[in-house]
Amino acid sequence: MKKYLCFDIGGTAIKFAKYDQAGKRLTPIQTEKTRLSETDNFIMETVLNIIRHEQDKLDGIAISTAGVVDSERGEISYAGYTIPAYTGTKIKAQIEEAFQMTCHVENDVNCAALGEFYSGKVASGGSVLCLTIGTGIGGAFLSEGKLFKGAGNRALEIGYMQINGNDYQELASTSALVKKANALFSRTDLTGRQIMAEVQGGNEKMQALLEVWIDNLTAGLVNLIYVLNPEVIILGGGIMEQKDYFKPRIEEALLNQLVSPSFNANVQFATLGNEAGMVGALYHFLTKEGCVS
Repeated sequence: MKKYLCFDIGGTAIKFAKYDQAGKRLTPIQTEKTRLSETDNFIMETVLNIIRHEQDKLDGIAISTAGVVDSERGEISYAGYTIPAYTGTKIKAQIEEAFQMTCHVENDVNCAALGEFYSGKVASGGSVLCLTIGTGIGGAFLSEGKLFKGAGNRALEIGYMQINGNDYQELASTSALVKKANALFSRTDLTGRQIMAEVQGGNEKMQALLEVWIDNLTAGLVNLIYVLNPEVIILGGGIMEQKDYFKPRIEEALLNQLVSPSFNANVQFATLGNEAGMVGALYHFLTKEGCVS
């Protein structure tokens, strides 16, 4: 049985686990905090150390990562302010040189979309827009099961989309919500999970803050619907695990903001949770190696 070590690298955490070729996870998901300074990151140091401890009997390394990815070279073409000094990182080359083992790299939101597709959660036909809401906001677009990547692999970098003079992710990412909640309540320790607990516990100020956040999130979705006309929108990221709370509110906000209900899309939520990026990274790896079509 072939085994692959799969990573999901983000601005907050680096997740990893081993999978077989069928996409079955063989080990528990482990997490390392993403070490960052104001001017640098220690991502590759962390990743190389993990591989060093996990490399026995592996058949490849599959990487899902934040940033604009040149998937042919396996390197970061561009990374924004959430991960300092990540631009230009040669992930594939460093791993293959260090371990003499094949590595393939793809953008994390592209991987999340591919993971949902590979697991059979997304229909093979049609058009699917996938958003992950976390430290920033990332996007991916699948048409007939194929990624649309644009010139220079820069399509769907929607976190930088302008909403009322602000980056979309400055208004509607989880980190933006956490920042505003901490400022509103003069705290520094609130997390997305704690905010949702306060909201569901009846905290009216927190509920009002979240409603504004949902309106900002929806404003971006409306623009994307006008441009891409997707059949399905999949929302992922830790906060979106609160599906029962968000689904009716986002659907109502979409109807309120769209010029006509005829533009609407079917809003769904990611089903793979923490595994989406890693499963998608595996699917990308197997596709590049000719193991799947």
